[in-house]
Amino acid sequence: MPLVFLPAAISGIVLWMAFFPVNLGFLAFGALVPWLSLVRVKASRRRRYLAAYLGGFTFFVLATQWVRVAHPMMYASWIGLALVLPLFWVVGLDLIRRLDRFEIPLWLSVPVVWVALEYARMHFPTGYPFLKPLHLYQMIGFGWYFLGYSQHAFLPLIQIADVGGVYGVSFLVAACNGLLAEWAFRSVAVQRWLRWGEPVPALRAPTLRSLRIGTAAVLVFLLGSLGYGFWALSHPAFSPGPRVAAIQGSVPQAEKNLKGQSLAKTYAGLHLQAMKLEPPADLIVWPETCFADDWFEIADDTVPSEEFARIASKSLKNFSEFRPGSPVLLGLNAYEWQANREWRYNSALLLDTLGRKVGRYDKMHLVPFGEYVPLKETFPFMSTFTPYKWDYSCRPGESWTRFPLTSSNRDYTFGCLICYEDSDPYLARQYVTEQPVDFLVNISNDGWFDGTEEHEQHLAICRFRAIEARRPIVRSVNMGISAVIDSDGRVVALPGESWGGSKKMEGIVSAIVPIDTRPSWYARIGDWLPAACWMAIALGCVLAQFRTRS
Repeated sequence: MPLVFLPAAISGIVLWMAFFPVNLGFLAFGALVPWLSLVRVKASRRRRYLAAYLGGFTFFVLATQWVRVAHPMMYASWIGLALVLPLFWVVGLDLIRRLDRFEIPLWLSVPVVWVALEYARMHFPTGYPFLKPLHLYQMIGFGWYFLGYSQHAFLPLIQIADVGGVYGVSFLVAACNGLLAEWAFRSVAVQRWLRWGEPVPALRAPTLRSLRIGTAAVLVFLLGSLGYGFWALSHPAFSPGPRVAAIQGSVPQAEKNLKGQSLAKTYAGLHLQAMKLEPPADLIVWPETCFADDWFEIADDTVPSEEFARIASKSLKNFSEFRPGSPVLLGLNAYEWQANREWRYNSALLLDTLGRKVGRYDKMHLVPFGEYVPLKETFPFMSTFTPYKWDYSCRPGESWTRFPLTSSNRDYTFGCLICYEDSDPYLARQYVTEQPVDFLVNISNDGWFDGTEEHEQHLAICRFRAIEARRPIVRSVNMGISAVIDSDGRVVALPGESWGGSKKMEGIVSAIVPIDTRPSWYARIGDWLPAACWMAIALGCVLAQFRTRS
């Protein structure tokens, strides 16, 4: 009986090693090869797809284990992710096999299917922009652990992200996997280890000539990507922008939830340190929801309740007494009276030196179970997967705020991404399509994850947003890792000496933002590559079905 479960599990383990905490990114170029044996192995449908699921489960149960650290109730969320996300691998195997019946080589079918499904996972189930006209759109999805993210440290290779996004890098890595699989499956030794018998007639391996053509095509793609990367990195020095001070405390989530003295004292002290920096900062940045007081606001042309009006008046007085010394971007909860009711937001609030409001951004891509309960009204049991026992639901924001900032040399604008909004390529590029900003800010609270590999992986993901938008990013993160990232994806400033040394520490990232004005094709065109992949899959499946019937 041929091996199916062991190769699939090996792929899951090796692919996990390509990401943090192991961070051996080169392994991603061949990690899927054992799993791809399921495309051509002679096995029952049940065994084949159970093995495909096992490979995905092995990967995701290892890769997402940091989710459970957030709260005892989040063990359920961790297991839920590990059980649901492997379904994309099952669908992927089915689609690759359908294309294989049309004799599409693996070096082409694997990247086409893998990129299409990464895009689907990023937006599943209601985060697809084409749902907007149907009023079914809500940003959602899990955009972590794309193949491309494994290459975050290889700067020349990932510069193609400004053409095809992280999906372009994933396409290249998947193509290499498909090519290696084609060569491996021709080996008698590999076939003997897999215990293959007679090949399935409908799944013929490509001829040696076509395989050589495929090898040449993948090598041209790989070398062309590297050549483009070295060219993109050989630009003149960036212009010096404003000086920022991104503060980072290390407040555990249990203490932060109380919004007590620990949170207030830690960040007040760090803010005072930032105010005393020489040269002074043009902007001080606080992490997500780390300002202990809430912001209350009444929308224009609305009449609030007496209670809300009283609280809003008191809040405004408290903020007027806050003298930040420099413009400051605060991460906090905002409450707004609008449409005859109170709404809660996860917000970034920009104040001037006198503590007056300059602008506010409300988080759009909310975290399921962390900031709202999906389908709570229909399925009340969904609250079981949350870390809270009270109603904490936030309302998603609706606009990309351009914050103004004046420094000693010129005026700037910047956009904000809150928490894991930096894992959504769609959000970041909106800031550079119309009225392009000069830089981006990411504020996050990673205190949930207590020094796990989530901190490094989050920073690795953020590097791609800088390249895709060709804009530098300033990160301020509770418990880390705060940083300044230039528009080449290079981490130019940290609070500590290394990535690992910058976790679970208090510090200030003080740096000049390197300004880049280069355009980005990806920002202009958007997700053309996943769209092309889905079109290719649809066409291939139709042709395969037609060929089978004929």
